[in-house]
Amino acid sequence: MPSSSFPRTLKLSLALATALVMPNSHAAEGPVLHYDKKTYQQQTLPAAVQTSLHGLRQQYDQQRLDVLNNYAVNRYVREQSIQQQKTFQQLQQELLSPPAPTRLQIEAFYNANKARISGTLEQVQEKIAEHLGQQAALEKQRQLLERISSEKDYRVDLPELPILRLPIDLAGYPSKGNPDAKITLVEFADYQCPHCKNAGPVVKKLMEQYGEQVRLVYRDFPVNQSGISRKVAEAAVCADQQAMYWPFHELAFSRQSYLKSISTEMLATELDMDIAAFNTCLKSGDAQARVATSEAEARELGVASTPTFFVNGRPLSHSHGDLSSDLSSMIEQELKLIN
Repeated sequence: MPSSSFPRTLKLSLALATALVMPNSHAAEGPVLHYDKKTYQQQTLPAAVQTSLHGLRQQYDQQRLDVLNNYAVNRYVREQSIQQQKTFQQLQQELLSPPAPTRLQIEAFYNANKARISGTLEQVQEKIAEHLGQQAALEKQRQLLERISSEKDYRVDLPELPILRLPIDLAGYPSKGNPDAKITLVEFADYQCPHCKNAGPVVKKLMEQYGEQVRLVYRDFPVNQSGISRKVAEAAVCADQQAMYWPFHELAFSRQSYLKSISTEMLATELDMDIAAFNTCLKSGDAQARVATSEAEARELGVASTPTFFVNGRPLSHSHGDLSSDLSSMIEQELKLIN
């Protein structure tokens, strides 16, 4: 973070987030809607509207926190610059500017993430360096805020944001894990979505990590315009009738790049399924109705992209962060609330 970027004040990233937030016990009242002589509290509005309003409130709270964090950091740096007889820019550079990532760090990141990086090291090294630099800057900012919190008893009191929980139909949908688990993780996904494929290993690792405490319920949201993911989702319903849902599910994702050129019957054949029964199921219309119902509920819940996760009915906000960390954090929050 070069000093020339902030000649007078510091601008902290929103990613610094909530470490210093101290929610009070008074939840802020939500909006009230009046329509056709009826009154609707926020919690009685459709789930998609509740989700949108909740997301807006989260953004607003984060923006308020960002403003206050900026003030605290700028005030601290100015006070310290006077005490240490340094310029504001000089101390800012010392406290918030990380060293540039080394070649070894760039190579290590590339090797650790090679499976999901397109291009050679030479082609992507500048982007990796930029990413590592941003992460290092965020860490420096986080450390400085912790220091300010410790030395100046800095914290922010914000009205507590009520937890948003939405009812999701789980009956009859494929699941894995302990049926009596404390945590129910629901995933809405599309078989042609690359991010959904990448989420698979993440979810599998979390299931192993939390064991009997978590179960997974998979819901179809086939939004790819090709229509192929819808056909695969319908075929998976028929595979479920032969107790072959998860093998079919995993095989379909493993063949994701070939789904345009292979049929669902080929996938079923590869798994030695009863093809006659499989085709009869597809012709019955039951599978199509099942997938359509899942898609309709997803839209009612405000799902707009894939994958979308819910933890005990709580929607996981979309971010470009670490899915494993985000899911694990919400699971830990739920376990604390339950215990």
